[in-house]
Amino acid sequence: MPETLKIDRFDAHPVWGACVFLEALTDDAETIRSAYAEGAPAWPPLHFAVARADDAALDPWYRLGFAQMHAYAVRPAGGETVEVAGVQLRRGGPDDLETALEIDRLIYRAQAEPPSYSSYALDDGEHREAWTETLADDAVTYTVAVRDDRAVGHVTLYPDPVDERALHLASTAVVPDERGSGIGRLLTAFALSHAAERGFDRVRTNWRVTNLVASRYWPARGFELTQIRLVRRIPDV
Repeated sequence: MPETLKIDRFDAHPVWGACVFLEALTDDAETIRSAYAEGAPAWPPLHFAVARADDAALDPWYRLGFAQMHAYAVRPAGGETVEVAGVQLRRGGPDDLETALEIDRLIYRAQAEPPSYSSYALDDGEHREAWTETLADDAVTYTVAVRDDRAVGHVTLYPDPVDERALHLASTAVVPDERGSGIGRLLTAFALSHAAERGFDRVRTNWRVTNLVASRYWPARGFELTQIRLVRRIPDV
């Protein structure tokens, strides 16, 4: 009998702790729901599911009590050229550790606010260690937007872990007093042109669906949904 679910179990996931990640290997909703009911008692209580971003693929997970968590999206490399008066882009590196930490924290703060209400507690030591490794990695392109010698935003790019023809666009943020000035578009345009110049076909990214700014910004920049990651914690109401 063909397998119904791809199941990756983690007893100590580095972010979520004990959990399972699920992916349907069939399009039949009732087969998916039955397989979940059969397997769930043996799993840790935190369940994630990754599904195509269309109604048919999401439906069985909704009817199992899952809710949307993260959106995954892609767009072709290349595109528009953007300039912002008084703002320059420069390549960053290990000397930008404090800048990277400060700007990246803005994302976590935004996700803690309504309507996201993220309860994830950022560990400062682990955050610093992760960014130290990121900035020292030759495969990573870290770029800083600067106005009057002050860092006002950044973007992070690296080879996508699941798509060899794509760059992955990770931490991208602009400081609060510069939002709406075009710096986000400047950083995004750089990411797309950089990917094309390096011979990549596309750029991939993801965002928390309850982050109103991100969930409106990325589709407006031409990123099309490919998958949704859903979540359910057992027991649930």
